[in-house]
Amino acid sequence: MKFPSAATFLNSDQLAAFGAGRLGYYRAFEREEALKHFPDAEGVKTAEKLWALFGADGTLLLLTENRTSIFFKAMEEELKTVTLH
Repeated sequence: MKFPSAATFLNSDQLAAFGAGRLGYYRAFEREEALKHFPDAEGVKTAEKLWALFGADGTLLLLTENRTSIFFKAMEEELKTVTLH
């Protein structure tokens, strides 16, 4: 049995709007990769692994060395978290 994917029903803008204010996703970055995406992090973070929390629309909400901080920020923003695979 084949199930339709979310992409069948929602475009990327609709999917982002669907989770706006309710969903946040997080992922780890190696320092080098993080600096490519977030050049302002160079003077702030020294760890080799950084964690980022994003809103459903891709807006960066937090970049941190501490994974636990992601969940505190998500609670503060009243977001449910999902991982990015």
